[in-house]
Amino acid sequence: MKDFTRHIAMAAAAVALCLPMAAASAPSGPQGRTWAEIAKLPDWGGVWDADWSKLFGPGGRTQPELTPAYAAKLQAWKDAQKQGENLQTQTANCLPPGMPGIMQQPYPVEFLFTPGKVTIAIEAYNQMRRVFTDGRPHPADPDPLWYGHSVGHWENGDLVIDTVGYDPATEIAGGVGHSDKMHTVERVHLLEPNRMEITTTIEDPEALTKPYVVKMQYVRHRDWDIKEYICEQNNRDASDAEGRPSMKLN
Repeated sequence: MKDFTRHIAMAAAAVALCLPMAAASAPSGPQGRTWAEIAKLPDWGGVWDADWSKLFGPGGRTQPELTPAYAAKLQAWKDAQKQGENLQTQTANCLPPGMPGIMQQPYPVEFLFTPGKVTIAIEAYNQMRRVFTDGRPHPADPDPLWYGHSVGHWENGDLVIDTVGYDPATEIAGGVGHSDKMHTVERVHLLEPNRMEITTTIEDPEALTKPYVVKMQYVRHRDWDIKEYICEQNNRDASDAEGRPSMKLN
């Protein structure tokens, strides 16, 4: 009987590992679908600034573990850098980094609650993300977007954001692209009243050998405002179509 019970437990664990990573979480409490429900959500007022001491401090950030095909692409990119190409990303031409990079910028973010939606205002590149919390599913065939299609729900005071449908120009990390199967889940959690942590889990069966997890911490500033960021206004760091800098120093 003990062996039978053990086999059942092992089978259940194997099934759980095969489920999508967002399946383990479920909505709980108010979901912010009305103004009355929004009043019951956690207080995220103010502007949140990235705490870079936590990102690059002890432990630092790990690198994604890549499949052979994507490891070869990354190596080619690194080789070009070593050969003096100094390839830049599309941000040199004022294109935004997209997800997940936009949430890892050294600029503040702000969370705006309206019925059925959380809007994330990001100072970098004057960008906005929209997370639908009205219970809608992802589209069957989402358009590829810089920030994908995001649906979210509240779970014990955390906002869980599930995103699919990424534009192929976005990157998992520097020099690391992705396939059309990339899927991310972000958990936004208050560690303490004025400190927030966002844990982003990235899955891509074609690019990654295992989920890639990135954690960012933010500190609240209630008296700050999001500033205007116009990259095109004074841009002198453009690059050509292959990423080579257009401005060369002698």
